[in-house]
Amino acid sequence: MTFSLNAPIQEKPLPLLRGDIKIYPGPADPDGTPTYNCLDPIKGQYYKISWHELTILQHLKPGMTLTQLTNELNQKSTLKVTTEEVQSFFEDAAKNSLLAIPRASEEFSKEAKQKKMHPVMWTLYHYLYIRVPILNPDVFLSKTLQYVRPFVSSPALLLYFILTVIGLFRLIDRFSEFLTTFPYFFNFNGLIIYGLAISCVKIIHEFSHAYVAKYYGLHIPTMGIAFIVLWPVLYTDVTDGWKLNKRSQRLAISFAGVAAEVILAGLATLGWTLSSPGLLQSVFFVIASATWISTLAVNLNPAMRFDGYYLMSDISGIDNLQARAFAYTRWQLRKWLLGLNIPPPEEGVSVHRRGFMLIYSIYTWIYRLILYTVIAIFVYYEFTKALGILLFGVEIAFFLLPPFVSEAKQLIRLAPFLTWNKRSAITTLILSVIFFWFVIPLPHRERFTAITVASENQIVYVPLEGKIESIHFKLGDKVQPDQVLLNLTSSPLQIEINSIKADISIIKSQLHILSIKEKDRAFLPEKNAELASAESKLRALIQKQKQLTLKSNASGVVYEWDDTLRPGEYISKNQVIAKIAALQDIQVLCFVPEKHVHFIKEGYPVTFRLDGSLECFKGKVIELSPVRQNILNYPPLASTNKGELPVNQDKEGKLLLVESYFAVRILLEDHPSLKLGQRGHVAIRGPWRSSFMEFMRYVQSIYLRESGL
Repeated sequence: MTFSLNAPIQEKPLPLLRGDIKIYPGPADPDGTPTYNCLDPIKGQYYKISWHELTILQHLKPGMTLTQLTNELNQKSTLKVTTEEVQSFFEDAAKNSLLAIPRASEEFSKEAKQKKMHPVMWTLYHYLYIRVPILNPDVFLSKTLQYVRPFVSSPALLLYFILTVIGLFRLIDRFSEFLTTFPYFFNFNGLIIYGLAISCVKIIHEFSHAYVAKYYGLHIPTMGIAFIVLWPVLYTDVTDGWKLNKRSQRLAISFAGVAAEVILAGLATLGWTLSSPGLLQSVFFVIASATWISTLAVNLNPAMRFDGYYLMSDISGIDNLQARAFAYTRWQLRKWLLGLNIPPPEEGVSVHRRGFMLIYSIYTWIYRLILYTVIAIFVYYEFTKALGILLFGVEIAFFLLPPFVSEAKQLIRLAPFLTWNKRSAITTLILSVIFFWFVIPLPHRERFTAITVASENQIVYVPLEGKIESIHFKLGDKVQPDQVLLNLTSSPLQIEINSIKADISIIKSQLHILSIKEKDRAFLPEKNAELASAESKLRALIQKQKQLTLKSNASGVVYEWDDTLRPGEYISKNQVIAKIAALQDIQVLCFVPEKHVHFIKEGYPVTFRLDGSLECFKGKVIELSPVRQNILNYPPLASTNKGELPVNQDKEGKLLLVESYFAVRILLEDHPSLKLGQRGHVAIRGPWRSSFMEFMRYVQSIYLRESGL
């Protein structure tokens, strides 16, 4: 016989609760209503049942039909229920396999096949969290509990508290020293030390849970390792804590691990402040820092199912906090956004509890969204390119998208209850605007960081090391093309030239001698080649010597000059000594990211606006660099100077662009008030484009780049 909603079950006997099911008294709800915990020993799971549901089970007798049980409850108990409510309870119990319903072997086989999952799909679903049981510690805990109890006696706890407070007070004076110690462990050996320290702390943490649970008489079936994104952590199975009927006892079990870590952290902190630099102080530092961080940042965070979650669940008195809070928040959001008028998942919930569940759910959703995104980015960068891309996709498909898909399916089921109202109209309007803005191609104006430059610009630098012989200009002078600016001399170069000239004279004399006798003329071709080589070297050296006469390449004004230079001083190679520009002819140079450069063409109209000013200048694109810029020659635009272009500085002081940018030169129509080196932004009207398609192209470019396809 199967228990089916479609069958007329009023005329059939109701199934009884399975004989192996055990029911334990649970802690009372905040309003004083008693609760009970139902244990399924086959699954090892507990189900919370209310006083109303226990009353139904207490009045259920063999052979009773649904109608008979409903009448029995209404006549002989304080409950007033309908057949639909009783039927709903039995359907939930049947769904969780808590009823003694005879079933054919074919049904079990069919159910097993439905639950069976392909190994690949199992891995994809479970690689975030996998449990591996290692040992059954129950007997060991029972035998050693008596030896552990003195360490958690009242005097011992008081002593721990006093020592921890002393350690924290002493740490305040040396907190900066404590922080500066971290960099010494940012290496491979430091990671190994931290790993060992955290492992030891976590062993104590888990045994603290186990010993407190054993103190309350619970069975501890397993301890082992759980893998969170393939990262190993220890765990203790204290599921039997649901047998306890006092929340304070469950709270003690949940808090035991955190308390042990806080005690260790406090004692290690005191030890660090009292010890001298050396191995012992390093050990204290590692234990203190690792424990404080793991306790405050991980264990006490209620958004994940660690100690902080169970502590909050017991303190708030809300069992199964996450599922109930999520259900209520989804119901509340549907009411606010869609005006959906359906009964809440729980009746009689106080305003305070509703507000708490709402805040908790929103915090948890935001935290998990950030966490899963960070994990996705982490696996993308930490694994090989192909595996990183695969795991990134798994994170998105299996952990970020399912909540949205699930809510969409739920709304489809609730479609009969949806009506057109003010709230749904406003929500639809907002979503439509967002959709059209994101998907429909719209005109866009792109803004790029820019700087004013001269139309003609020359940086005068020294091509060769030498001594200044004469200077023919000063700051502010107007210069013309090919005007001499500076004369240098180089003694090593002059010596080399004189040496080559002497060699040429010797070779010419040898040629004259060889040409006199017939027998020596056979050597003339070799000597002529030697002469040609020497003359070629001389021409190259003379050409290099000419470079010692520095000339201007364009007309303009000397607006920068190293006025510390004097005739007779030596100057090094590549040293910048002056800058020349046509200050009256200002242009704009902007830097365009690679993803936007495709739509910019010569002749495009643009507007330029200085930072901190409302005045705009019209212009047009006159030149687009065909190659991307590697070095940024305009420091005001660099991120190191609060500019927008991300750069790294090399050993020589050059600013290296981190991302791909192309230089675009712009001619302004009129610019009477502009000066050289002013920073601003260029606005260019781009083509109509869809933000969605732009995002997809960006994703595609990353995939093609990283996959090497």
